[in-house]
Amino acid sequence: MRRYLWVAGIAAASALVYAQLGAGQVLSNYASKLNAASSLKVSYTLQKMDGAPAAFELELAKPNLARIDTPTELIVADGANIYRYSKGEKTYFKEPQSEAALRQILAQDEFGLWSSFFDAGSFNKTSAKSLGTVNRKGMKVNAVEAQFNDGRKKVVFYLDTTENLARQAEISYADGKSSDVMIVNTKSVELGGAANAGNYAFKAPAGSRELSMDELTAGKWYYDLEEAKKVAAKTGKKIFVDFMASWCGPCKVLDAEVLQTEGFKKYASKLVFVKIDVDLQPAVSKAYGITAMPTQMVLAADGSVIKSTVGYGGPGPFYSFINSAL
Repeated sequence: MRRYLWVAGIAAASALVYAQLGAGQVLSNYASKLNAASSLKVSYTLQKMDGAPAAFELELAKPNLARIDTPTELIVADGANIYRYSKGEKTYFKEPQSEAALRQILAQDEFGLWSSFFDAGSFNKTSAKSLGTVNRKGMKVNAVEAQFNDGRKKVVFYLDTTENLARQAEISYADGKSSDVMIVNTKSVELGGAANAGNYAFKAPAGSRELSMDELTAGKWYYDLEEAKKVAAKTGKKIFVDFMASWCGPCKVLDAEVLQTEGFKKYASKLVFVKIDVDLQPAVSKAYGITAMPTQMVLAADGSVIKSTVGYGGPGPFYSFINSAL
């Protein structure tokens, strides 16, 4: 396995190439480099402006293997199933692995810096500009500011001047607050080499418990509507769909004020919960005519629309909508 290290001696030449290529091409080259690799291993920290740094370990291997270790969760994709272990609750569940499910996980801000490993086009819909060569913690890096989703999400990539790999990043939103800014600090990056199959085989930690089907469907969020329809058909439930986007401010407020609360989770006895990121699943969004976020829908098990509403006006109106659809 090859380890990429800083090589100061060719920094000046690399900076010249960077200037000649342009920021967009440099970012494209970074995405292509990740996508061309057979494996990727990254150790990094993630820190919000008002919080302490949290440690993350991410390992990916072609064609469809992943192991992601976060402060609260362990996620393992072995090519057939995705396992999610909650460290706090000491419980885990598995679901059939799909491309959509894996992409949904890697699209999260915590892991998105490396999403192009599986998806070469993950940075395609961006506009990029150079911020020049800057010093970050004593290192010279090329700064590229990328605007996602029509400027609603901004990521500043700090790419090393020798290997064009992300060493740091700042993630922010146009409708967010300063406390929402996240700083990614890469401690080590390894590309290439044969994958160790044992790293991608989930082994339940001692003392852990697998959730039963009732427990699983009662609290789980699905990211594949077809899978959710099958569960709804088997359990006799309806389907709640949250059409959202990572850059959408009201979506975040809805999630915090309602969707993550115990009050909403009680509806799991009647509903299967689904989240659809409109940027990651445009075909599904188009099929349901989604034009604004958040849009909430209650569907029958066959996918037909029972009731829908657009926007978020607070918990009261939201629960009135849900109750009227049940």
